[in-house]
Amino acid sequence: MEISLSHVSDSPITETFRVAFHSSTERCLLPYPNITGLTFTDAHGKIVAQWRTRFLITVPLDDFVLDPDARIAFDLYANINGSYDQARWMIDLPTGTYNVHFAYRVDRDTKWYDFLAKRSRFAALTPIWRGEVQSNTIPFTVSADHTKNAG
Repeated sequence: MEISLSHVSDSPITETFRVAFHSSTERCLLPYPNITGLTFTDAHGKIVAQWRTRFLITVPLDDFVLDPDARIAFDLYANINGSYDQARWMIDLPTGTYNVHFAYRVDRDTKWYDFLAKRSRFAALTPIWRGEVQSNTIPFTVSADHTKNAG
């Protein structure tokens, strides 16, 4: 399986990153991606900031099925230099240009809580994908006049 990352510059919601899952060799069940998988690094590969939140919550871990040779994309909205009023997660980035990639990991022992009974109807028929994969890296610039973003 592979993941492709792109920045959607013409999105009505600022700082939209599109994460596309594709090139699977077999049908697999995966949890939806989370914005915290976006990693911002400097030119030397050093992580420049971590995602922060003001509160932690428990939510269902929804899943999706990726068929061989299919492509499924998700738009993630990054709350960069914004406030907690706008999103659950935020990240503070100084002015500059960064390298961004999406890191996706499903641990071997990850428990999937389904307290709202929203589990995919294919869960019993589809093996759960477990492992790590990283997307391509793209440049992203935060300018001095960078506005607060919706998340």
